[in-house]
Parts: sequence; C-alpha cells; structure tokens
Amino acid sequence: MYYWNKNTEKQTTLEQELYGLDSVKEIYIGTAFFSIDGLRMLKELSEKYKLKKDKIKLFLSAEFTYDKPHKLLTELLQICTVRIFFDRTFHSKVYLIRATNECKLIFGSSNFTSGGFKKNIEFDSIETLDNTELASIDTFFNFCGFRSTLVDGDVIEYYKNNFQIIEDLQNTQKKIRKRLKGYIHQEDALEEDDLEIEDFYFNFEDYKTFFVHNQTRNDVDIRESRKVVQDKILAIHRKIYSSVKKLGVECHWRQDNITSGIIPSVYNKGRVGWIGVRYGKTKAEVTTLNFNSFNAEDLTIGFQKHACLQFCIVPSGFHINLFLAVKHGAIDRAYMHEHMNKLQSKIEEEISKLKGLNMTWEIYDEELDETFQFNFNGENEMPFCKYFEKYDIDGRESYLVIFYKPDNPTIKNIDGICNEIIKYIKLLLPLYNSMVYRPKV
Repeated sequence: MYYWNKNTEKQTTLEQELYGLDSVKEIYIGTAFFSIDGLRMLKELSEKYKLKKDKIKLFLSAEFTYDKPHKLLTELLQICTVRIFFDRTFHSKVYLIRATNECKLIFGSSNFTSGGFKKNIEFDSIETLDNTELASIDTFFNFCGFRSTLVDGDVIEYYKNNFQIIEDLQNTQKKIRKRLKGYIHQEDALEEDDLEIEDFYFNFEDYKTFFVHNQTRNDVDIRESRKVVQDKILAIHRKIYSSVKKLGVECHWRQDNITSGIIPSVYNKGRVGWIGVRYGKTKAEVTTLNFNSFNAEDLTIGFQKHACLQFCIVPSGFHINLFLAVKHGAIDRAYMHEHMNKLQSKIEEEISKLKGLNMTWEIYDEELDETFQFNFNGENEMPFCKYFEKYDIDGRESYLVIFYKPDNPTIKNIDGICNEIIKYIKLLLPLYNSMVYRPKV
C-alpha cells in the first residue's frame, strides 16, 4: 500500500497508519527532520500503547530542526531514547511499529513532521510484516545505533549553546523559502513561518484556503480544504445558535445556506475568499420584505441583501461584523438613506456606546480599491451619519469590522471564539436594530 497525498488507497491518513496495530511492544523511527507535530504523534503513540521510554527509539540527523532543537530534545527524552548522527549524513525516513504477532513498516520520503505527514506531496510504502521478516530491518537499526550518538544532557547543552547560530540559519532558510515560493505566492496574506498556530482552532492551512491564488480554484483538493473550514464554522454556529436566536436574530432557514458558499459561483463572483455565518432577519421578515422582489420559494439571494451580524474566516484572520450592505441592491442601505433624519439620533447614540472598543466602520470601493474608514475610538472629520451619507453609495460594501489576527490567543480554541461572537453580537445588536428595517410579522 502506498501514500503520497493526504490519504492512502484505503483512505487512511499516514498518521492513522501509525496507530493501526494492537499490542505494540516497540517503536523504531528514523527521520532526517523532526518537528513539534512529530513530538505530538510520538506522545500519543507512547500513551496509546503504554510504552516505556526504552521501547521507543528515535534516530535523527544533526540538522533535525532549526526551531529550538534543545527544547524538543528535552521533551523527547521524557518519552524515548534519542540518537543523533553527527559524523554521517542521515537521510532515512523509516517507521517500524512492532507488535506481538506482526509489524508495520512505513518507509519513503515522509519526515516525522507536519509537512511529511499532512501537507507535502510525499511517496511512502506501507507494509504489514510478520516477525520472521524483520532481520534486515533489525540490521539497519542496529547499524544506526552503532553510528549515532546517544542524546544526553551534554548534547542538549551543545544545541542550546549554539541556539543563536541555529536561529540565524532558520531565518535565512525562511527568506530563501519565501523568495523561491514568491512566484505564485506574492499576494498571500500570511506567511506560515511568521505564525505559531498549529494548535489553534483555525490553523495556517485554513487561512491559506482563502489566499488569492486559491479563491477561483474548484478542484477536489481545494473543495476538501473548504469543507474542513466550513465544518469548523458550522461547529461554532451549532455551539452558539441557541443563544443567538434568543437575541432575536436568526441564520438562513435552509441548511445548505447557513454558511456562505464554498464553491465559486455567480453569487460570489467566481471567488471563495471567506466562509462565515450570517445572523439577521427571520424568514418571515425577509419573506414579507422581499415578496415583490424575489420568488418566495427561493430567497437565498434575498437573505444576503439584508443587513446581518456575522462571523467569518478571511485570508488574513478572523472577523466579527455588522455587515450592512453588499455592493448592489442592499435593502437596509436604501432604508438608512431614505430615513436618515428619523434614524440619525438613535444611530449616533448607539455609536457613542461603542467608543473605546477598537471598532472600525469600513466602506469599500472595489473599483477604486479604496476603503473609507470611520474609527469609533479616534477623531473623525464628521459624525458617523454624515460620514455614512457621504461615502456609502451603491457599488460599495459597508460594514463594521472587529478583526483578530490568526495568532490572537482569544481565538485559540472554539470556546474562546464562541464567547467573543456572543459578546459582540450582544454589543452590536442595538446598533444593528437602529439601522435596519424589521417589519412586524
């Protein structure tokens, strides 16, 4: 059986293949490169099979990582024995999981890293052997033990003393990688090397899904990536929706339309640059308002034309929004402009309550590639409603945005994300209700 991209022929991941045997007695791993993700997998193997450290043997190259190698080695020595090749180049990628009656052997190109096991295009052979077929493999690992150095406190101290040189090499490597990848990644919103978010709810791969060069794609790989993110977004929605609904706003009534689209279409102008969930007027409200404009049986577009409170993932981070107006045909934009004299006092009152909360209103003109901002905290040349009347016109998007960088600890886990969304929906709901028309139904 073979692995080269995400799944084997049995539709298992390479990581799942590591855990596929019962009654495991020993684990031997030889890998040129090793990362924090490899440490996670090794810890899980140790715990799953209740193995003592002398039953897990790890062989590494001297350059196994440029990312704080002394710290990785310190943690590794808690769960396994580690040997490093200092006088020979070690380039093997071999994984032997030894159980009572059989063994699993994985060998090929995959290092014990997130890239090797998840992200890269690799090629590995996966074989199940009985114990009589292990003589040559045992000889290989015996040879490795003879030619390598056992890691102890002195070895760790050596790496620690050379940390600055290693870190400089890592930074140089990042620059080289960035330069070489720049051919198709010049417009990327984020650099993977600048972030440490592997254990965050949304990881780098999630944000990468919406980078400019991926937005128009519609192949199997990108659809799978979008589905992964959509499932995460829906998990957030399910966790908060009972609380949100009690506040008087609802999501789209059709299950297929709870999130924004994940396939390029006429509705997203052939690009998937974000995925999120909108909360706004109820089905009865939208049906009443749109009855003369849209087919009452197909109100997908109608819901999008109305103002909403939403959360979403975008290429550069995570947003919570009060989204008032899409470019064209926005119901509540027209309502605000037409009734501004009546609405102005209440809107300005609600705006004043949000001062000091680092919020910004943005009106974006795609044709001009220009954003007109109103900062709720700072000095502005005019009151909000005057700003709105001046800059908010058909053809522009108009919204309040609360932005979170990908490594913001507030959004590290789903509970933190849910708490933020609920908090800001409660804060923004009075402003939302002061701006939109909600008929009695």
